[in-house]
Amino acid sequence: MKSYIINLDRSPGRMQRMADRLNSIGAAFERVPAVDGRLLSDAEISDVHKPIAGAAAMTPEEVGCFLSHRKCWERIVSGPDAYGCVFEDDMLIAKQAAPFLGENTSWIPKDADIIKIEAVPVRVWLDSSVSALPGAFKLALLRSFSFGSGGYILSRATAERLLALTRVFSDAVDHVKFNPACGIAGSLKSYQMIPALSIQTQCFYPKGSSLIELPALAVHSDPRFPGNLMEKPWLERKVLQALRRLGHTLRRHWRTEVMFADQTGAFCTKT
Repeated sequence: MKSYIINLDRSPGRMQRMADRLNSIGAAFERVPAVDGRLLSDAEISDVHKPIAGAAAMTPEEVGCFLSHRKCWERIVSGPDAYGCVFEDDMLIAKQAAPFLGENTSWIPKDADIIKIEAVPVRVWLDSSVSALPGAFKLALLRSFSFGSGGYILSRATAERLLALTRVFSDAVDHVKFNPACGIAGSLKSYQMIPALSIQTQCFYPKGSSLIELPALAVHSDPRFPGNLMEKPWLERKVLQALRRLGHTLRRHWRTEVMFADQTGAFCTKT
């Protein structure tokens, strides 16, 4: 399984840091030149982005980010491997990642479309069924939206499907993959690795640290998020939140913040 690193031509230092870490764990990788959204013309954006009436249009940077991920999906589809791993270039990669980013992909469930290997600082709902992996890692199906596309594994069949369905797109790439309200996420089997193998530097290092690399690919819009409870009146929002929690509880889902594997105490338990 090869890793594909999305990297802007104007950010060679980021690529070098990613290359150093991946070389240190013996992972095969390929640089994928990112599409710089700031350089896209209005015509180029309108060819691929269809804004939704009443919703914020994607920023040029978000369009470029989406096109960059599509370039990775194209490489996965045209390559010889059943799976490919995609990283954005502001990610930290755990020291324990080697067994999962090499030739042996037998640990990946046969029904997996996507495996999210990124930690984000929010709690998510996960399925009650948890599979054990080498080194005390685990896998569980994602049962709620989890933002972020900084690190994930994609099957070749799913990459082909995503390419066919996103020749024209309306939402940011992480919403299309992981938000059932916006894309095809409801029909995908998306797993979360626990703890995660990667994390954005801005989520890992203390605020103000010189080690933080802000995302270079995207200046975010207000994403279209059908069913967003925060847009509801207070009472309606509280009732719907309670009903959603009850639905997850009845399905025996569990909620947790997924930690980064290199963090102290990262091998989290159900919370």
